[in-house]
Amino acid sequence: MSLKYYVSHESQQMGPYTVDEIVECIGQGTLSPLDYIYDEAKSDWMLFLEHHELGEKVKALKPKAPPRAQEKIEEEAPRVKKPSYQGKAEAHDHEWFVLTGENKFGPFSYTDVVKMLQQGVVFEFDFAWHEAMTGWTRIAEVPDFDKDRMRKLKDSSMPEINEVFFRRRYRRVQYGGTILIHDNKKVWKGQGVEMSEGGVGVVMENAMVLPGQELFLHFKPGDGVPPFNAVCEVVSKQYATDVTNSKAPVKYGLKFKSINAETQKVIKDYTKRAAA
Repeated sequence: MSLKYYVSHESQQMGPYTVDEIVECIGQGTLSPLDYIYDEAKSDWMLFLEHHELGEKVKALKPKAPPRAQEKIEEEAPRVKKPSYQGKAEAHDHEWFVLTGENKFGPFSYTDVVKMLQQGVVFEFDFAWHEAMTGWTRIAEVPDFDKDRMRKLKDSSMPEINEVFFRRRYRRVQYGGTILIHDNKKVWKGQGVEMSEGGVGVVMENAMVLPGQELFLHFKPGDGVPPFNAVCEVVSKQYATDVTNSKAPVKYGLKFKSINAETQKVIKDYTKRAAA
């Protein structure tokens, strides 16, 4: 008898399904490769692509080669108008493909790729392509995914874009304290880079944690902030330095979920002083 798993799709729990049923749902579009599966053996949610059995079957759905339209573009190159990247509508008009390592995935909407970048499913050093491009291009070099352009999209009136971003409710200031981080299984050493009343930005090396995951943070005294503990949720993930190096440190945005009132007041006072 095949094992059955619960899945999380758009924050809604579904299932239980067998692995083959999940793969069928992905093919039909009722589930996404960006959804989560609950692994009883690890007592944790993980991305479909991270699951040992499901991940292999999802990867088998990848395109075997770049779309045939690419060959047509190369043949008719003199008559093809190069993309201008002038407006946000143009990015939304295309079907995007993503190349991570040797694995090709797609097609995705522009919003899907932005979401994958925000969730740390793909990174700036990975490659993207659509039918108006002449070849695979590193995401960091594609104007449609420029951070300034995506920041403007975040402030647009487009709900499908606004939903992708974690909105900042609090002013952020620089913070350089040392933080010990764990998930009850592994321990990491983190270096703070910024702090607000709502959370903290932390750089960690070799940390494979995912957005949505809960972490326990132990702050050592530093930058005028006394030691304190907090329970946090991972809300963002991006490479902190060289996007061409997959081993570069990772910067995580962590939202405070549980913190005592006295500590919260200390952080509020600290951010006001630092901002001044």
